[in-house]
Amino acid sequence: MTESQRLLADYVENGSEAAFRELVALYVNLVYSTALRLVEGDAHLAEDVTQTVFVRLSGKARLLSRETMLGGWLHRDTCFVASKTMRRERRRQARERQAALMHAQTDHS
Repeated sequence: MTESQRLLADYVENGSEAAFRELVALYVNLVYSTALRLVEGDAHLAEDVTQTVFVRLSGKARLLSRETMLGGWLHRDTCFVASKTMRRERRRQARERQAALMHAQTDHS
């Protein structure tokens, strides 16, 4: 059993917050650097993605098998969350552009 598997088991079986903190410390750089790359260098979005990934891990930890390679799971989930975040961000920007255009058109009338 790897260190991360042991920590995850301790968190799942005993609700150990210390074990979860240790997991976060082990993987936060991996998750953040992956997120930063996927959100095109936006540090604030990368922080949001990182936080979301670890919140999701805390909620799904009981569902993961003991053989799960946590680094791989976190990387895949980071990709998923970052993709979803970027879609949301692009939609928001498109709505803002549309609102600005509508506002500019009403100003010229």
